[in-house]
Amino acid sequence: MTVRAPAERLAAAVGERERVLGGFLDREQERLARACHDMARCFARGGVLVPVGYGTAATDAAHVAVEFMHPVIVGKRALPALAPTNDPTGASAPERLLRGNDIALGLTHGSPEAPVESYLLHARRSGALTIALTGEGGEAHADYSFSVPSADPAVVQEVQETTYHVLWELVHVFFEHPGLLNDACVTCGDVAVEARVVALRNGSAVIEKDGAREEIAVDLIESLEVGDRLLCHAGVALEKLPPSPEPGGDDPSGFLYPFLDSEERDLDALLADVRASTVQKGRDVIELRRSLELDAIERCARDLRERFSRGGRLISFGNGGSSTDAQDAAADCLARGRPALALNNDVATITAVGNDVGFANVFARQLIPLARHEDVALAISTSGSSENVVAGLEEAHRRGALTVGITGYDGGRMAELEWLDHLLVVRSDYIPRLQEAHATIYHLLIQEAAT
Repeated sequence: MTVRAPAERLAAAVGERERVLGGFLDREQERLARACHDMARCFARGGVLVPVGYGTAATDAAHVAVEFMHPVIVGKRALPALAPTNDPTGASAPERLLRGNDIALGLTHGSPEAPVESYLLHARRSGALTIALTGEGGEAHADYSFSVPSADPAVVQEVQETTYHVLWELVHVFFEHPGLLNDACVTCGDVAVEARVVALRNGSAVIEKDGAREEIAVDLIESLEVGDRLLCHAGVALEKLPPSPEPGGDDPSGFLYPFLDSEERDLDALLADVRASTVQKGRDVIELRRSLELDAIERCARDLRERFSRGGRLISFGNGGSSTDAQDAAADCLARGRPALALNNDVATITAVGNDVGFANVFARQLIPLARHEDVALAISTSGSSENVVAGLEEAHRRGALTVGITGYDGGRMAELEWLDHLLVVRSDYIPRLQEAHATIYHLLIQEAAT
C-alpha cells in the first residue's frame, strides 16, 4: 500500500470535499429551495425548529439552533429554534415538544439510524414538517431527506453544515415575499384539489398543498396512509389518487385534473433565484478551502501529534457557532482515540463563572485547574477577538499548553499574540462560509494528528 506524504493527503482531502459538496448541491438545489419555502411557511404560522442530532451530529443540532435563534447577519430576524440534545428525560423529549406547525430536523453523519427515523416518524404523525440530513447509506423517511454520498463522517459533517447554513440563509428570502407565505383554506375553492397526506388523526387526516395544511374528513377513503395523494373539496377527501408518476413520466390522470400542477409564477421565479444562490454558496466555500494554508495545517498537526504522544489532551472552546465547532472537534478527537474535552460542554461551570465573575473569564477559569503542559488549547473564533476566547488562550499559554487559534477576517486580536503557537486564518468576513472552512481545518488537523 502506497503511503501518501502529509501535503498530498491534505490536498486530496480538500479535493474530495470539493467533489462531494459540488455534486450534492448541483443535485439537491431544487429540493433545498423548496425546503426553504416550506420552512418559511411553518415559521410564518408560528412553528419552531427542533433539530435533533445523534452521535457526533448532536453538536450540529446545537449549531442549527444557534444559527436560527441568533442571526449573525444584521437585519435578519431571529427564528424560534431549540436543540434539546442534553435534556435528561431521554430521546423521547424532543418528540413531546413538537406541534403541527413545527419543523423537525434529524441529523446523523452515517446511514439513517433508528433514533433519527423514530423522531421523524413521530414528527410526521404530529403534522410537523420533517427534514433529514444523513450520510451514505440511504435516505430517511421525511418530507425532505438529504443524503451526502460519502463514507467519511468529516466530509458528511461539512456538507451538512453548508446545507443547514443555506437553509438558514435562504429561508429569509421568502419572508420578503409575504404573499407566498399566506395561509389559505386548501379545499375551499370552486374545484377539487390534489393534496398529500402528512398526518393521520382519529377519523381525519392532515393534508398539505403548496405549504398550506388543513385537517379534513376521510370517511369516504379506506386504508389511508401518510404520503397518499387525495382529491379533496370542502374539507372532505373525495378520492385516493394513484401514486405520483416518476419525474419526466406521463400522468395518465392528468387530463382529468389539469389544474393540479399549476403553480404561482412568482414562486417559480423566486425558487430559481434560491437554487442559483445555493449553488453559488457552495462555490464560495470551495474557493475558501482552496485558499487554506495546508503547510501551516500540517505543521500544527505535527505539534498536536507530539503532545498526544506525551499524554496530552485537546481542550477546545469558542462562542456560539464556534462553541459547537469546538464541541465537534473534541468529539471527533475522541472518536479517533485521542483524549479531548470541550469547555463549552460544562454549562453549569460556564453559567456559574459568568454570573459570579464575568463572561470574559468563563474559559480561563476552567483552564486554571484543567490545563497541563502537555495539553493543546484549541480556540475557535470567527472574529479572532472574542474577549473570553483570548483570555482562555492567555491562561493556557501561562500553563505551558500548546496554543492554537482558528479564526476568520484578518485574525483579529489573535494575530497580535506573539506567543501564539499556531494561528490558522480563513480570510473571509462572511461567517457561514468561514465557519464551514473552519470545520475543514480542525477535521484535517485531527486527521493528521491521529495518523
